[in-house]
Amino acid sequence: MGKYNEKFNDDFLLKTNLLGISDYKNLELAEAFVFSLRATQIEQGTYKINSFYLRDFQLLHAHLFYSFAGHFRDVQLMKGSTRFCQYQFIDSYASELFLQKNNEPIWSSINKLQID
Repeated sequence: MGKYNEKFNDDFLLKTNLLGISDYKNLELAEAFVFSLRATQIEQGTYKINSFYLRDFQLLHAHLFYSFAGHFRDVQLMKGSTRFCQYQFIDSYASELFLQKNNEPIWSSINKLQID
């Protein structure tokens, strides 16, 4: 089985990709290429993550992945055997995760991580 589960995703992904790609193999290659370019921009500092709230997360996602750029999807997706969060729970799960993140104490350094 390829990266995309053809029974559930192929038509949707091919119809909604912003690159106009019409076959699965090329979509998979383009996704990997675009992701690596965009991740490199983060590593090199040409794309800056200034804060990490829900909107910043959506912007980061839009930068790394071209589908659903900047907003929550409204379809179920799988890639291979990986099932992503069901769309109807994304907003509430994201809200809860960012609430927990915002209640975390500020770390003075990454080395300060302690596991109790």
